[in-house]
Amino acid sequence: MLYTASFYHPEHWQGKPYRISRAHPRGQTTRWDVQPYLYPSRVLLTEYRDGNLDFAGLTDRYREELQAKYNWEADFQDWLGSLKPEEDFTLLCFEPEGEPCHRRVAAAWLLEKMPELGPGQIR
Repeated sequence: MLYTASFYHPEHWQGKPYRISRAHPRGQTTRWDVQPYLYPSRVLLTEYRDGNLDFAGLTDRYREELQAKYNWEADFQDWLGSLKPEEDFTLLCFEPEGEPCHRRVAAAWLLEKMPELGPGQIR
């Protein structure tokens, strides 16, 4: 199953954790793998942080980025194909539960590609 959580709440992590943010949280020991194919582009993050893009715009553009990476990157396709519905994994980034966050957008996109993964707790 697919879960999402903040770096700062390891009690919410299930199975294998993947960092899907470009940055590593300060003061945290690495206890996760990275999945760079799920990183939003720097350009997209800058536009959002500068207020030139709202979260709906970020969502649309991020989904386009994910699809483009999937279409062009065989390693991304292979990683997605390696995910097993019976094995839990968690997508991690910074935002607290309930705040707008790209990890939930990534989770929704992944579940559209592979609904058999099944949603766990999407925080």
